[in-house]
Amino acid sequence: MHKQSEKAKFSERLNFALNLTYPKGLKTSQIAIKFNLLHPNTPVTQQAVHKWLNGLAIPTEDKIQTLAKWLNVQPEWLKYGEVNDAPFDGKRDELLSKLISGLSEQQKAVLIDLIMMFK
Repeated sequence: MHKQSEKAKFSERLNFALNLTYPKGLKTSQIAIKFNLLHPNTPVTQQAVHKWLNGLAIPTEDKIQTLAKWLNVQPEWLKYGEVNDAPFDGKRDELLSKLISGLSEQQKAVLIDLIMMFK
């Protein structure tokens, strides 16, 4: 049985990865449908997804593998939160590009100004 804090930490990582992949968010029903289209084994219910997202359960290893592949994260990071704390298996530039392309011109200008402060 998983400790409550492990479930909560898994939930945080899963929500983080989902929010980066789907910045506008997804409903639990949408997550279940998308997941089930990718997962070769037993499908999941909306209730199972709800439990994952709210720190009430951790999915089985095969489901973690499917989630990781779908969200472009390392399964070890998703499950344990380690692996150099780098969830995106070398795809940060791709992710940044995807996120930036969805911004308005005004938001892009603000982002450029913010980045320039670090130079």
